[in-house]
Amino acid sequence: MGQDRAPVGFGVYIRDAIQAAGFVTPTQFAREVGTDPSVVLRWISEEQRPTIRSIDRIAPVLGKTINEMVMAAYPDRLSHQPTTPTAYLHPLAYELGRMLADDSPIPAAERQALASVLERMLQPYRRDMRRRRSA
Repeated sequence: MGQDRAPVGFGVYIRDAIQAAGFVTPTQFAREVGTDPSVVLRWISEEQRPTIRSIDRIAPVLGKTINEMVMAAYPDRLSHQPTTPTAYLHPLAYELGRMLADDSPIPAAERQALASVLERMLQPYRRDMRRRRSA
């Protein structure tokens, strides 16, 4: 905790994002986003970087913002470097984000029920997390 992670290349970034989003393989992810699997494998091997159009399509599926993905894919082309490392979320956080999103296939009433249960479960830990942050 408190350690900054070392910068990683885009290949590691995209591979980790694909796994964190719940995809078992890069091929499964490629099919989900309508991209040829060989293209995704070239991103992972860093033979190629995704186009902005590709980033626009894949970022929401990975639970990332377009800005985060552009910064990861093109750090050499940005006029400024981010002052803090991108936050790394637990894979469950990405999965929950996808489940509770407005475009989730889960019916709205079930999403609301899930959110209510999660709110109740997390409430006891929020006080501890506030203390940790201010320490």
